[in-house]
Amino acid sequence: MAVFVEDWGASYGSAYLVTQDDAGSASAELVEDGPDLLAHDGVLPVSGDGVIAFVDGVRRGEASLWQEDAAGRSGRGVAGGHACGAVVADSASATFGESRVQRMIIWGAGMTGALPSIHGGWSWAVASVGDTHPDAPLKELQIRMRQEEGRLAEDLCAAGYLTVVDGPLNFVRSRDLPVVGFVKTHHRALLDPPHHKLIPRLGPGQRSSLFRLGADRYSAYLRLAPVAATSSPWSGIVRIEVPQSAGLAAAISTADRIAGIIPRYAGVAHRDPRAPQNLQPVGALEKYLRHRLGSAALATRAVREAVAIAAGAVP
Repeated sequence: MAVFVEDWGASYGSAYLVTQDDAGSASAELVEDGPDLLAHDGVLPVSGDGVIAFVDGVRRGEASLWQEDAAGRSGRGVAGGHACGAVVADSASATFGESRVQRMIIWGAGMTGALPSIHGGWSWAVASVGDTHPDAPLKELQIRMRQEEGRLAEDLCAAGYLTVVDGPLNFVRSRDLPVVGFVKTHHRALLDPPHHKLIPRLGPGQRSSLFRLGADRYSAYLRLAPVAATSSPWSGIVRIEVPQSAGLAAAISTADRIAGIIPRYAGVAHRDPRAPQNLQPVGALEKYLRHRLGSAALATRAVREAVAIAAGAVP
């Protein structure tokens, strides 16, 4: 009997959620190394080539809202905030780059309605979704956070940075910028079972052969750090995504650069329960962005005050 320990803290669940009977994705096709899945060592950066930008975002629901209009219709909403930002790093240092913060009120069931601004700089943009499910407004807040991440990643990539966005490339609109998606959690097998079983053989700093994923992306698996004897076989394995638009040769070059640079930023267990997959710059960025969102208690109090003013309860 072989027993392993998941490296991620139990409160975060498992990073590997693939079931044994998963047959893989019909849309995934190997495009490098012929029919074989091989391991490729990353290309270490040369002087001046190691500058990289990491992009991530956080969101927070700060007050649940309920509205009834003059026609007797009712719907739920949420007041909350989202923030995204970047860490720019090279072999010598890492600094926080641009960050963007927005507070919003999002209504479900097609409802709308603004709240007055509150002293202290509290104000909210307003949006609406037609979905009547109670969770729809909070899900929309998540989507808007991811959209802003995509825009910031595009801006940094256009400025010449090798840019890594935490998560898949679903919200990067441009197909022509080599933004790299960084996926920490494996929900299903993408390759057929014989190839999927080879992924845990990757060594530290090695990536798999590229495979086509859908109509717009190439992807590869990458191991960030050595595997301890007690760790599960998929410990430290992430998946990267790159756009197809620049061509296969450019995608291979980008994947090699990422495999050569990223492992140095792998998370460490005594600082982050999601190590090594949650990269150190990303973990630091998450904390910084939560600070940029400000006090959750003050945000909730501001919403309550705005609702009271709108209702005429405050003179």
